[in-house]
This record gives sequence, C-alpha cells and structure tokens, in this order.
Amino acid sequence: MSSAPVVLELRNLVRSFPQASGTLDVFKGASATINRGEIVTLVGPSGAGKSSLLHIAGLLERPTSGEVVIAGEPASGLPERERTRLRREALGFVYQFHHLLPEFSALENVMMPLRIAGVAKAEAAREAKRLLDLVGLTPRLDHRPAQLSGGEQQRVAIARALANKPKLLLADEPTGNLDPKTADLVFEVLLGIVRAEGLAALIATHNHKLINYTDRTLLMHEGKLVDGGKLKV
Repeated sequence: MSSAPVVLELRNLVRSFPQASGTLDVFKGASATINRGEIVTLVGPSGAGKSSLLHIAGLLERPTSGEVVIAGEPASGLPERERTRLRREALGFVYQFHHLLPEFSALENVMMPLRIAGVAKAEAAREAKRLLDLVGLTPRLDHRPAQLSGGEQQRVAIARALANKPKLLLADEPTGNLDPKTADLVFEVLLGIVRAEGLAALIATHNHKLINYTDRTLLMHEGKLVDGGKLKV
C-alpha cells in the first residue's frame, strides 16, 4: 500500500442520462484512487465513458451521485465558484487537440494561465521558459502555433497544462491526433515532465502500447473501474 498522499479519489460514482427508452447508466459505482507521483492509464472501448470520467474527475461535470475528492477536498457538493477555484489550483488538462491561441507565441500561450492567476509578467515568463525547456522547446519560444509541428504544438499544450503547478494532470488521448513516431516522442515528454514535477496523472488512451510506460492501468468495464495493476502489452 502506497504511503504517498492521495491526489484523486473517486468514490462510488454514478452517472445516468435519461433517454426515451429509459435511463442510460454510464457509471454504476465507479471508484478509484491515484496517489502523488503515480501515472495511471485509463483504457476501455469507445463509448465506455473515458472522457466523461475525466470530465467528472476534472470538475467539468457533476456525477449523478458519488464523490470526487481532489487533494483531500470533497468537490461534488461545492458551488461552481469553489469548483472553479479547485480546478485552477489543483488540476491541469491536456486534450487530443492542443487548443493553443493562434495569435500568441509558444511562450505567451504557456504564460497565459499564470497571468490569469495574477502572476507578474516577468515571473510568468520565467516559469513558462522553464517548462518549455523541460519539453525541449527553448529554441521555439517565439514561434506561433502555425509555425510549429503537431508534436511541438502538443508539447506546448503540456507545458501550459503544468503552468499553475497542478497536483493532478488529466489527459484525454493526448497523442491521438499524432502519427505513431511523433506520438511516442510526445508521450515520452509527457511522462518525463510529470515525473520531474512530481505530479499524479490520469491518461485516457486507445494506444495500449503506452500502458507499458505507466505505473498502473484502470479498466472501464460495465460502468465500473477495475484496477488492472501494472499491465504489459
């Protein structure tokens, strides 16, 4: 049993959607914990609810019932303002598409969440440069997204997700829009920076080869989460 602090705890999550033919139950008591410093992959067939689970864990959606605990703070019953605060302070997000702002440079894109959080411009620039160096993009600081390759754009997105020093990184198919060689490189960068920063990470992916490089795997099965341990593919 790990003695590391629990960063994410999902307790008996239920998520139901009313339909004309009845109720669709996406989650039927899904539970899991992720500790600090642990990188966990989330796998399951298309339509099993991986993205929905990340949205609930990331406080973007509310479960029908159950509890989400972020760094020891129960969040399901919090008002929206407090959920937004907790999202900003504790969570970082990486999506399949990078969603960079096209009119800003790589440096400015990574600075953006810091500036929104009230960090002074000079300090925000220093931290953004540090993160972009960690993902190997120091020579590309002044390049806008259109001047970067797909893999470089996704590395900027990873740096941006970590700008506010989150405790938990949530990634939804972070390499799904890249060719296999670039995907491997970006995933290697993602794992390296998560480990260097000492975060917890939950990464949803269809690329089962990535399971080999993470600490543990959660399998979505019939509305529940099954801990697959350290799988090899």
